[in-house]
Amino acid sequence: MRTVYLSALLGIALLSMANTSAAQCSAPYLVEQAFPVNGPEETRWRICWQSQGKHGLVITAAFFRKSPNAPFLRVFWDARLGEIFVPYHPGNPRFLDLSTYSQGLVTLNSAHCPAAVGGTLLGSPAVVCKEVHDRGLAWMNDSNVRRGQEVVLWGTIDAYNYNNVVWWAFRDDGAVEGRYGATAMNLPGSEKIVHMHTPIWRLDIDLDGFQGDSVHIVNHVESGASATDPSTLVTKESGLEWKADEFTTIHVHDSALTNAHGDSSMYHLMPLRWGRPRHQEAFAQSDFWVTRYRGSEIWAKDLPTYVANSENVSNADVVVWYMGSLHHLPRAEDGESVNGVFRGAAHLMWTGWVLKPHNVFDRTPLFERRR
Repeated sequence: MRTVYLSALLGIALLSMANTSAAQCSAPYLVEQAFPVNGPEETRWRICWQSQGKHGLVITAAFFRKSPNAPFLRVFWDARLGEIFVPYHPGNPRFLDLSTYSQGLVTLNSAHCPAAVGGTLLGSPAVVCKEVHDRGLAWMNDSNVRRGQEVVLWGTIDAYNYNNVVWWAFRDDGAVEGRYGATAMNLPGSEKIVHMHTPIWRLDIDLDGFQGDSVHIVNHVESGASATDPSTLVTKESGLEWKADEFTTIHVHDSALTNAHGDSSMYHLMPLRWGRPRHQEAFAQSDFWVTRYRGSEIWAKDLPTYVANSENVSNADVVVWYMGSLHHLPRAEDGESVNGVFRGAAHLMWTGWVLKPHNVFDRTPLFERRR
């Protein structure tokens, strides 16, 4: 059984948590959302969040229920950003925005989170916006159609001149989308210098509890007119490479979890990215990392140290790390110099990932079965 110390700032005592979906937090840090928003319930999320200092908005538990009669399935034990690395093209500066410059979450107001678009401010002070809204097409088949819904939690980490938006979307179909967005002001004095924003997420995915999880790296390989999708079990702590032409994904599954058909249930981590950075720093040499759970291992810059002893991560308690990236080419749209003062705001740039259920459901979700 694992234990976790929750933020003393929130006045929450040490909790001992097993494989239970019982509420492990209370309002406003508990978000429970049934879908569809109007009408008989089909699916439900139960989520705990915290504002944790430099890490900003952290998901401290997330459970999904695929039907009103099904048990809750734990998806996350903990999900957070582990670093935001910002290297500039001349070779310097090279900022660690999260561990060095983070001032925590920005206080929000109704202009950030309007009720008219399904927004609700959370926290005291209000540092998180909860939005419940339409997410677009879920599926269609000619004239038959279903639109999807999601509950979003987002907050913004203040790190010197940048606002770093941390965005978590929990969808009605059981998927989770994580995003990082960079906005606010270009670096004073270096407003025209090209740089990158490289967020690294720490995703402690505990399917049906922390025991018995394993990770596979899966690639799509073509040979002539045929293709295969080899799946390789990750047995030891290590860094792994994303290959655009091989559609690399990470599959996390539990040794005992199956659907009603006996199919092995898992979640697929699927990158949403524009390119693959390769900075000189050792922690930026891999797109994915797999480590064995250690509560103290929360900073991405220390990943090479975390994996140095090559602990077993097969049928174990594992953590998956993922590195995204934004290539920021400064433009007139970011602002202009007026009487020697740079004025303007860089519009949001986004990168992220989707965590998609695979064989968690027994049949097509959000679909009316016709006899």
